[in-house]
Amino acid sequence: MTSQFENFFHVISREAAEKTIQIHLAPLGKETVSLSNALDRISAESLTAPESLPPFARSTVDGFAVKSQDTFGASEGFPVTLEVAGVISIGTLPEASLKRGKAMAIPTGGALPEGADAVVMVEHTESPDPAFVEIYRPVSPFENVVRAGEDIEKGRPVLERGRKIRPQELGLLAALGITRVSVTRKPVVGIISSGNEVVSPERVPGPGQIRDINRFTLQGLIARSGGEARFIGLTPDDEATLKDACERGLASCDLLLLSGGSSVGTRDLTLKVLEEFGGFELLAHGIAVSPGKPTIIARIGGKMIFGLPGHPVSTWVIALLFVTRAIQTLLGGRENYALAWDTAVVDGNIPSAQGREDFIRAKVTGVGRAATAFPIFSKSGVISSLAAANALIRIPLNSEGVYKGEEVAILRLP
Repeated sequence: MTSQFENFFHVISREAAEKTIQIHLAPLGKETVSLSNALDRISAESLTAPESLPPFARSTVDGFAVKSQDTFGASEGFPVTLEVAGVISIGTLPEASLKRGKAMAIPTGGALPEGADAVVMVEHTESPDPAFVEIYRPVSPFENVVRAGEDIEKGRPVLERGRKIRPQELGLLAALGITRVSVTRKPVVGIISSGNEVVSPERVPGPGQIRDINRFTLQGLIARSGGEARFIGLTPDDEATLKDACERGLASCDLLLLSGGSSVGTRDLTLKVLEEFGGFELLAHGIAVSPGKPTIIARIGGKMIFGLPGHPVSTWVIALLFVTRAIQTLLGGRENYALAWDTAVVDGNIPSAQGREDFIRAKVTGVGRAATAFPIFSKSGVISSLAAANALIRIPLNSEGVYKGEEVAILRLP
């Protein structure tokens, strides 16, 4: 009989872990939200413009609507004089069409009358007699005019499925009268903090105890990635209690994170508890990265579970590299899931061991070729080192380290 733990201690690369996540997860269902609640959501449907924008030709300046041919030859020395046929009010459509030799005063945003094809800026005119306007500069057809449909033509795609809705898209949709949008449902990500030594932040830790840090760093990353964090509970190193928490998490969440209990040790119960669930599938136990190597990726009933290391920095780095990717996969976003790496010159020697990718906290100053990365060396339980960092330096898998002055890959932190 094949053991459920056939992948136990099977360490996979970062790239393999990323592929595993994308293979075993699919976008969630969709829901409809108001435009006011659509910011940073992922569009579940492609949208096309239901109308042209603007629906009428309008002026981009204060001035006079004219037939452009009537202004040809106008100059400071020889202005063209046109009769003022009327004044266009903002928010109304002109009833009369413009005839040759005439002009109409028009405000910025005003609708051009039929027959007009350009607007002369008021700065290039004089009106010694209110019934006439002198034009000192010619205009070409459609100068200072936004034509009907020039912004958006009816039927044109305006929002692709899988696209994040930014403030810019909100404005575009509002301009088209689209006030409700179909978006992918936010993944609910459950968090279980485990360990006899872990207590809630409001408590004063006793001897050998520490406050629960990971709950809050994970909640922040989940929110920034587009998910909805749900704290399932803080559990001791007890099999029955941990299993109960996992049952509740799997029943109410789309993704489950277990903080602590993924490393090798007699008190680590994560794998033992997960293996008791029907349909358990161990996808990986160990990723060739540091910090965070003893990470579990598993599935139960189609839902993915991450067994995260207990040390705060290890948990955060693994969550940044992989949990955020899982959330984006569940959201169905079309953006490239690969992390956006930059480069910098390192200001210090960094030793490394072959066979793993090292992610070193760093303080980066400058941008582009002027970027310098100052490594922060500390143990993975030191949360202050993470708070002091604004980037991670990546040391490649088969490198023995880098020397001061070398160019390194960096990931600027959110």
